[in-house]
Amino acid sequence: MLKRVGMLCIVLLASCTGLPDNVEPVSQFDTEQYLGTWYEIARYDHSFERGLVGVTANYSMRDDGKIKVINSGYKNSLNGKFSQA
Repeated sequence: MLKRVGMLCIVLLASCTGLPDNVEPVSQFDTEQYLGTWYEIARYDHSFERGLVGVTANYSMRDDGKIKVINSGYKNSLNGKFSQA
């Protein structure tokens, strides 16, 4: 049973490694314009944001050249408990 679950995980992960048909990545993407704080005006329902208001995402450059993302918001109202992930 464990072997089957492991194989299923490998197959599922391998299926996520390519681009969909008719999709081309953006060329010459300027990461500097993307960095900073972004304010949410609408969203799809995600469990990690459920019940949050005043949601922001902060994008910054890591030392290894990758982008760091910190999402934050307040539980149920702007006076609610601050949450960050």
